[in-house]
Amino acid sequence: MVTGQGPNGNKYEWQSWPPDSLEGMPPKRRRLVAWGLLWFLLVGWLVGVILEVAGVSQPWRSLLTLTGAAALFAPLIRGAVLETRQLRAEGITLPSYPVTRKTLISSAVITGILWVLFAVLVISGQPVFPLLAVASTIWLLYLLRRWKTEQQEPRTGS
Repeated sequence: MVTGQGPNGNKYEWQSWPPDSLEGMPPKRRRLVAWGLLWFLLVGWLVGVILEVAGVSQPWRSLLTLTGAAALFAPLIRGAVLETRQLRAEGITLPSYPVTRKTLISSAVITGILWVLFAVLVISGQPVFPLLAVASTIWLLYLLRRWKTEQQEPRTGS
C-alpha cells in the first residue's frame, strides 16, 4: 500500500513498522513468511495425514508432500524476490535479518530438537528423511557465519 511521502521519508505504509516484525515486511515477503509458518505448523502435517489415510507409502508420501510445498512456495519466493528487486530499484533498502546471540541460541536449540526427534523416529523404526533437520543445520551455519562476520567488522558509532 503506497501512502506517498511520509514524515520519516517512508514511501510505503509498512515502512513505519519495526523491520523485524511481520507488519514491517513488504507484502509479498510477509505472505511468504505467513505461508511458511502455516505450512510447517499445520498444512504439511495435514497433507501427510491425508496421504497416510489414502494408503500412500512413506517414500512417495514424503515426495508428494515436498512437491506440494514446492508448488506452493516457488511462486511465493519468486514474488518476494521480484518485489525486493523492485524496491531496491526505487532506492528502498530492506534491513537484513539481525543475527544476535539469542538468535543463534534459539536456532541451535531448534536444530538440536529436530535432530533428536529424527533420532527417536529412526530408533522407533520409522522410515524418515532428515530434511528439516538438515535445512535447520544449514540455516544455523549460515547464521553463525554471518554473526562471526559481523563480530569481525569494525563498528562505526554515531
